[in-house]
Amino acid sequence: MSAKAVAWKNLIAQGHVKELLSSAFLGENLGHAYLFCGDEGVGKFAAALDLALLLLCEAKEAVPCLSCPACRRVLRNNHPDFHAILPVSLEKEHKSSDGSLSKAGWDFLSSTIVSRITAPYQALSYSGTPTIPVEWTKEVNHAVLRGAVSGERTVAVICGIDLMNKESANAMLKTLEEPPANTFLVLTTDRPEAVLPTIASRCQIIRFGHVPIPDIRQEIARVLGPGSDEAMINRAVHYSMGSLGRALLLAGKDLEASSRQAREVWELCCGSDTLAVAAKVDELAKQNDFDMNARFFSSALYLVRNSFLKKSGCSANYIDGSDILKDPAGVFDRPDAAELLTRACYDAIAGVKAYGNIAIILVNFVMTVMETIHGEKQQAG
Repeated sequence: MSAKAVAWKNLIAQGHVKELLSSAFLGENLGHAYLFCGDEGVGKFAAALDLALLLLCEAKEAVPCLSCPACRRVLRNNHPDFHAILPVSLEKEHKSSDGSLSKAGWDFLSSTIVSRITAPYQALSYSGTPTIPVEWTKEVNHAVLRGAVSGERTVAVICGIDLMNKESANAMLKTLEEPPANTFLVLTTDRPEAVLPTIASRCQIIRFGHVPIPDIRQEIARVLGPGSDEAMINRAVHYSMGSLGRALLLAGKDLEASSRQAREVWELCCGSDTLAVAAKVDELAKQNDFDMNARFFSSALYLVRNSFLKKSGCSANYIDGSDILKDPAGVFDRPDAAELLTRACYDAIAGVKAYGNIAIILVNFVMTVMETIHGEKQQAG
């Protein structure tokens, strides 16, 4: 397994992750199962892809070479010993009359993986609730238990492990308990607290930190190309909060509108006019726009985070001093309150990603905000 040099072709920053996995790879003591945990868009899939390339590359010196037959097949998602699963949103044509995946469905799954491999930091878009099809999990489980076909090793990458249903999770658990020799499993999650303990306990957990701002700025400029709007890049960088994936998603979007709406909701919650708050919630719920809802809560998270850090005297270079919320109640003088508000934002973002009822998500969010500001329980109308 060892090689003279290891290269990380896709993963940006995350030096501690590179050092840990490189050392294990070169020392031939990689674990059979890893759980990559971290915020959305910080490089979990990029690291998993790089690790798969390292393990399957046929080069004798520096790996991965990206030019040998094995590397090229991984990058095209047609290597028999490389398997990947992502949460997807299936359309009607992706299912047969009996509810099983149709040929169009399987083709869609394959093309989704190829898209992710091509741009490992780009966020996937969904037309409905993202799930992991049971048939897909069973097929990958079967392939893993079968063992390697063309080489010595099998690599499986399962993203969003927390979204697996009970049947899929149980099938995956058996594979984690009794993996064939030379099998390597990489599971990823944005929400480690939602992963079944029986799965997490069988993995080596690696936590990913935020991507440094200079790296985010450089990558956005590279992706957008020459002549990009510098002001827009700066805005996306500030709102990224250390997530390259989030920065790429926000680049070119109307961040001012979502920021303005988040401020309006905050200021209404600071007041005592519950009818005005309810009217604003109703207005936002009627938009029924996934991207807009996601940007709204991301903006709220950004503003809450900035406001607390500003009050704390933090001068990190990614804090935009102008993006501070009014704080008549001194909420941001209290770390516990900032933590509650941050969790409310993350919970709302998770709800939007799971295509929950936006009206309920908004109501729960504003009730938490008002309770935190005013120090008393709020009653839903």
